[in-house]
Amino acid sequence: MTTFIVGDVQGCYQELEELLTKCSFEEGKDHLWLVGDLINRGPENAAVLDWLIDTPNVISVLGNHELHFLAVAIGGKSQSKGDTLNDLLESSRRDVYIDYLRNLPLIYTSSENKKVLVHAGVPPNLDIRSSLSLAREVEEVLRSDRIGTFLASMYGNSPSIWDKGLKGQDRLRLITNWFTRMRYCKKDGELELTYKDTVSPDGFQPWYTFDRPDQIRVFFGHWAAINGKTGNQWATALDTGCVWGRKLSAYDLEKDNFISVNARTTKK
Repeated sequence: MTTFIVGDVQGCYQELEELLTKCSFEEGKDHLWLVGDLINRGPENAAVLDWLIDTPNVISVLGNHELHFLAVAIGGKSQSKGDTLNDLLESSRRDVYIDYLRNLPLIYTSSENKKVLVHAGVPPNLDIRSSLSLAREVEEVLRSDRIGTFLASMYGNSPSIWDKGLKGQDRLRLITNWFTRMRYCKKDGELELTYKDTVSPDGFQPWYTFDRPDQIRVFFGHWAAINGKTGNQWATALDTGCVWGRKLSAYDLEKDNFISVNARTTKK
């Protein structure tokens, strides 16, 4: 049995098929972990979700694009420029996709919480147990009849810093932004969400450059600009920009190596 961890697929189903073939992935035997952003911007979102839903031993966390789809599908949000969600929204299996995605976790951990799967990252001010506890607050809302209210107020960059007194939608928005949108932050977890490239804004650093007292290993996506490079051993980046015309990548957890395939199309 091998565990493969795959980066942001974003509807690139043909590349996912090719990558799993290159990995010699065996359905029913091997395990597949995905770092979220399964859908959107690419051409075959429904094909990706259909395969994941029907395949055993598959685990994914929520990415910002899954949350965006839910907001469009049931939260009254309009599609954004560049969205390619129509195949999901117009499908007879639309409700199946909604149910599948709203039940995905924000964070997944292996035994003893040592291996961590998350879309964007884990802020330096939180240990993994605190992160899991906060993530559950959002997960519980997504699985409840409060989901519409949450999705309608999910968007925004504030509050950007944690306060124990945070309540309601502000609290849920910050938690969501940490785990699905974070790139740059401060040691206390304060977020800067407008910068996406590799030049740090003043006073902020990539979240994975801060030392952590715990011995976790984090696997994440979301940040195509760093092209899978973090410069350290405990944070492994999987987004290598397939939907932008570069590569789709997987990490073989047992062999400790990367496997990649080229994107089928190049975005201009």
